Amino acid sequence: MTRKFLWAALAAVGLTLAGNSVAAADSGVIEANNADFLVGDTLYFSDGPGADNCAITADGNVGCDLGAGNKLWGILPISDVVIDQSFLPAHPTFGLGGQHSRPSRWLSDVPRPDGNVYAGTRFDYAGASCLGGQPRGAGLTCSSHGHTFTLGTSTTIS
Repeated sequence: MTRKFLWAALAAVGLTLAGNSVAAADSGVIEANNADFLVGDTLYFSDGPGADNCAITADGNVGCDLGAGNKLWGILPISDVVIDQSFLPAHPTFGLGGQHSRPSRWLSDVPRPDGNVYAGTRFDYAGASCLGGQPRGAGLTCSSHGHTFTLGTSTTIS
C-alpha cells in the first residue's frame, strides 16, 4: 500500500498540468445534457474514436483511460489520468486503479444548433467540469477537487 501511494505521489509531483479553468466563458461551447451520458450515477464520455474514454463519478472524481502511446516525462508509459483526491494533483494510477471508463458517446454526439460549427462540449457534474474539443481535436481539460488536467493531441501527457 505504501509503495502504491509513493508511486502515485511521485507521479503527481512530476506531472505538469496545464490548461485554463473549464468554468471560463467560451464562445460557442455547448453544455451537454448530462442525462444523455449518465449510466446510473456515473457520467461517461469519449472525445472520439480510438481516443480517451472518461468518467465523472457522483463524488466528483474524474478519470480518463488514455489512447495508446501516452507517456509521463516522455518515457514512462501511462494508461490513465485521474483526479481522485483533493490533496493530490491529477496523476496516473499506472493501471493500479483499474479502468475509469467504458466506451461511450462522443463529445461530438451532443446536438448542435444550425450553423454552429463544432466548438466544444462542456460537462458540469458533481462538482467536476470537463471541456473538450475546442477547437476540434484540441484536447480535453477537466477540473475537480481543486485540480486540473489537460489532455492534448500529442502522445505525451505534460
